[in-house]
Amino acid sequence: MIRKALAFLIAASMILIPQVASASVPNDIPSVHIIAGSDINLLASDAKIPVRVKNDFGTDLRVIVHAEASNGRLSIPTPVEISIPANTAVNAQLPVKAIGSGEVNLSVWLETFSGLRVGEQVELKVNVNADAENVILIAFTAFVCVLGTLGLMRTLRKRRERVAN
Repeated sequence: MIRKALAFLIAASMILIPQVASASVPNDIPSVHIIAGSDINLLASDAKIPVRVKNDFGTDLRVIVHAEASNGRLSIPTPVEISIPANTAVNAQLPVKAIGSGEVNLSVWLETFSGLRVGEQVELKVNVNADAENVILIAFTAFVCVLGTLGLMRTLRKRRERVAN
């Protein structure tokens, strides 16, 4: 009976005095987490997407960065293992293969070597344009060919004018 009354008084004091309840929960617990960045534009068919990971602990950590695409336009072959020095942030280079073009939401999370998830899962927006690399290369090649042809025509015309004079 006394225990119930004591529990009731503690619960009532937590409700009536919210500062007491919030003071018992620390807000500055160190963690390791992913820092969400801006949208990523992927123009190549094979690339590495940078994922910023921050370590607030006072010791070095090793984690595995995993990712999963929202659709089949982007393939993530393997997770990446990174080592993060104490109180710093590191860019993990996540290898990806573009299969199609369009918008992809990339879910990224951290795991320990034992398979436990660490921190929150973060969504990254990736705009994939897998054919842009080939289109740019073909356009540049065509431009060089046109310039070469115009230069050759100019040289031949000047040579004819010299011979005619």
